[in-house]
Amino acid sequence: MSFSGGLRLTDLNDYITPGQECIKPVEVKKTGQSNGSQIKVGQEGDYYEVSKDGEETKLEKAQITLNDCLACSGCVTSAETVLITMQSHHELLSVLEENQKLRSTGQADQARHVVVTVAPQSRASLSLKYRMSTLSVAKRMTGLLKGMGVDSVFDSAFTRDLTLVESAREFVQRYARSEGKVGEGQSLPVLASWCPGWVCYAEKTHAEVLPWMSTVKSPQQTMGTVVKSYMAKKLGTTPDRIYHVAVMMCYDKKLEASRDDFYNDIYKTREVDCVVTTGEFDRMMTEKGLSLSDAPESTLDSLFKTDRTSGSTLTSAGTSAGGGLEYVMSYAAHALFGIEITPDQVAAAGRGELQHPLLQVKAVRNQSDHREFSLLDPATGQPRLQFAAVYGFRHLQNLVRKLKSGRSAYHYVEVAACPSACSNGGGQIQPDDPSPAAKKQWVAESERIYASTEPSQPPDQNPALKELIYDWFGPEGLDSDLAQTALHTQFHGVVAKANPLGVSW
Repeated sequence: MSFSGGLRLTDLNDYITPGQECIKPVEVKKTGQSNGSQIKVGQEGDYYEVSKDGEETKLEKAQITLNDCLACSGCVTSAETVLITMQSHHELLSVLEENQKLRSTGQADQARHVVVTVAPQSRASLSLKYRMSTLSVAKRMTGLLKGMGVDSVFDSAFTRDLTLVESAREFVQRYARSEGKVGEGQSLPVLASWCPGWVCYAEKTHAEVLPWMSTVKSPQQTMGTVVKSYMAKKLGTTPDRIYHVAVMMCYDKKLEASRDDFYNDIYKTREVDCVVTTGEFDRMMTEKGLSLSDAPESTLDSLFKTDRTSGSTLTSAGTSAGGGLEYVMSYAAHALFGIEITPDQVAAAGRGELQHPLLQVKAVRNQSDHREFSLLDPATGQPRLQFAAVYGFRHLQNLVRKLKSGRSAYHYVEVAACPSACSNGGGQIQPDDPSPAAKKQWVAESERIYASTEPSQPPDQNPALKELIYDWFGPEGLDSDLAQTALHTQFHGVVAKANPLGVSW
């Protein structure tokens, strides 16, 4: 289990590999100078500070909780290790085994309806490993999971569309409220909040940026609401009688699913009960003696007959961060200025494959993980919208510094904690060759597969999405109070505490 290379420890010259019980064994107070103390572990596992004179002072253990976890870029912290124990493929297997027992003893009505949602980024990673199309991966995953007793298997691309549509609406509303002005006291910029690592980092270290966060739920949690609310009513059951598993690219998604904001107090259940990473899913198949290579293909499930993912796997224009930048810019250009530009055009310009007279794309310091997108006025050539894609904690820190100093002119920022976005998520399948060059090439190929899955379709043109919105939210659609409650969340700044490990960024 590895830790993010973006962390370093200061004021300690003896780093104790953390275990599940404790990740922060000591509190070190910065005095400007190192006092030369060392940390010693006693025979019974107690911690002692040893001064220059050899004097030993017993230190109190500090237990870690999820509130202490920073959810770093692509790493697995000890807090997450505890959570992985609680949320793993073994939990899914346990539920399936329990269902099988209930059905074999004539108690089928007591079995829970098991739903598995699969992220497109996870499909791309599996496609790369097994050298097959993402559509074949989706069909084989469906067949394998249903053979194990899963009732429904869905593609989270469906709720990604819903999230994109609501995110674009939110941006236009906030732009109008701020009259396009950016900075303190304004509703802009809008900072995308689909990445739980970024959300956790902002809540624990930069609470002042939280008012700028998009309040729209991520596709994972939007699907959780769809499954536990809309689908439960369709099935004539209660949310606690559905067990919802998400196959995701990132361990931090386990933290996201565990947030109190996504817990139903009435039925004592979470919107997403368990998150299984791409790698964990692959290991589960191996442990069960199964393989995607040998699995038969099965018909894909869909909530609606008009679902565009029922017979294929389509993607949205943009990177594996989700396509928020591309779609929101396209939607806002039309809604605010009457400029017609498609998400595919924005995405192609971002890849350097298209020269568009109304689009300027600039890589900041020649870094592909920090790019600026400007939408130009057709008459004056001046920027009307300024967007940015910022991936990786190194670039996130620069972004936060600009925001706090008032030097950022961005209207919208697509954020991902992992360099190269979600194709490089910590839960993705890794290459056999551990070298940095091989890893970089592997991630690039996974990103290519994700982006070229199928021709993209604007989310607002998804007929199944229109059906869901009308059937769930009624004639008011996304303007209804129900929609606002179902599709939005909130964020919570954490009061700063002394950092026991002296972590620096």
